[in-house]
Amino acid sequence: MVLLNRGDHFVLEALPREAQFAPIFGVAVADFDHDGCEDAVVAQNFFGVAPMTSRHDAGLGLWLRGDGRGGFEAVSPSASGIRVYGEGRGLAVGDFDQDGRTDVAVGQNAQVTRLFRNVGAKPGLRVRLEGPPGNPTAVGASIRLVAADGTGGPAREVRAGGGYWSQDSSIPVLPRDPAARAIAVRWPGGQETEFALPSNVASLVVTPRGVRGLK
Repeated sequence: MVLLNRGDHFVLEALPREAQFAPIFGVAVADFDHDGCEDAVVAQNFFGVAPMTSRHDAGLGLWLRGDGRGGFEAVSPSASGIRVYGEGRGLAVGDFDQDGRTDVAVGQNAQVTRLFRNVGAKPGLRVRLEGPPGNPTAVGASIRLVAADGTGGPAREVRAGGGYWSQDSSIPVLPRDPAARAIAVRWPGGQETEFALPSNVASLVVTPRGVRGLK
């Protein structure tokens, strides 16, 4: 299930049945197709069962495409390209080839780690935070784009761990939103900054004092 935070309470929503086929270990959230809605990707399967029990091997890993309202659609392996036949364990996301798309790495029990390169999404905006001494990647910060009317997009957190023994990249990729005019950061400790977005850049470096764009 997914628990949706509605401010003063949580709403429980069941995930699609494909997410129920096998136990889930690794899980990560990102906008993999850059449509402005947060998605999830999961690693599945567990073989260490009792001798008289069939192993739980019906999963291949799964991309769950979000609709922006808390619902998720299971994308078939033939469409997503994600196929992990072994015991999926740790899972991490990041732009490993620095092309502006969020890729997926899946670890397996007693097998090789699989890296799935994202080739379908339009390139997004890579954002790197420069934190204070002792916390150079600004772990604990959250990042969001801000539109001209003041509304904000989904927040991305910079974390030192997540899911099953995994850590996502500290450089998230945000979808390019034509309505976005600024980038807002809530830094570790509570300081909040907002800076205008440079135009025609592939990456941003943001500090508490300012922002610079990189081609």
